[in-house]
Amino acid sequence: MAKTETVHTRVTQDIKEQADYIFSRLGLTTSQAITLFLTATVNHNGFPFELSIPSKEDEDLAFATAIATVDGVPPSEEAKKIFRLYKRGDIDLETAKFALKRLHKRQ
Repeated sequence: MAKTETVHTRVTQDIKEQADYIFSRLGLTTSQAITLFLTATVNHNGFPFELSIPSKEDEDLAFATAIATVDGVPPSEEAKKIFRLYKRGDIDLETAKFALKRLHKRQ
């Protein structure tokens, strides 16, 4: 689906800079974070999650998730399987990233 709408909002410079920093640590741009939030809000019919700075392992998984997510589309079932294998410790982070990159290229 083509992105045709724009959301404008005003915030203080301090909040914008702090949010940009946190989103950057999560591997997201501010635009991607807002799109993620709006999509998840619709999918959950309300506020969907709590955001915080993750641990190093969570940060690595967030990076891998970002690789498998394109334009706000949730990860495929194949990508979710890779995540489950990684979370269970059946594959290491590098293997998960490699598999997700290959999956992304096929799609």
